[in-house]
Amino acid sequence: MHMKPSNLSTVGFLMSFKRPKLFNSILFFFIGSCLSAQAQAAYQAHQIEAVYIYRIANFIQWAEKEPKTPLIFCGDRFDPVVQTLIKISTDKHIQGRGIEVDTNNHLTTQACDIYIANQNTQSSDLQAMGENTLTISGKQNFTREFGMIELRKVDGKVKPIINLDNLANSSFKISSQLLRVSVIEGGNNK
Repeated sequence: MHMKPSNLSTVGFLMSFKRPKLFNSILFFFIGSCLSAQAQAAYQAHQIEAVYIYRIANFIQWAEKEPKTPLIFCGDRFDPVVQTLIKISTDKHIQGRGIEVDTNNHLTTQACDIYIANQNTQSSDLQAMGENTLTISGKQNFTREFGMIELRKVDGKVKPIINLDNLANSSFKISSQLLRVSVIEGGNNK
């Protein structure tokens, strides 16, 4: 089932798109890394995680995707991160593509561009994902369980952790801008 997103004003300050796209992308990471713990506490963890997932999608270079095909996020319909993503992605586009959020509760990863894992996602599920699906989660040690990007709290702030080994066979590329602001695991960084 594809769900239509709706508005969520509580994270609106991070979602303004009136500025040039590159400026917004850079601003997103500066906001995330510079917000005080007190300012971040004004938002619930699942709201912050959903905004990070949404913004990180801008830094993925998708192979073999037509500009008119929607960018499909998949995840559990009961996951508050997924519910927040549905709300904040209303009528938005990423790299000129519309956004859909699939909450079918089964792993039909052939259609998923980004799979949002939660605490119930098993390592075997992640291993079964196709090369076209980016996996991302705030789950602790996610990158050690075959996840590609973990949103980890470091010094009270959210920091993307990217495991290069888990990305080795993927059909998409991570932008160097995202790599610069992330902690890198795997590859030569073992």
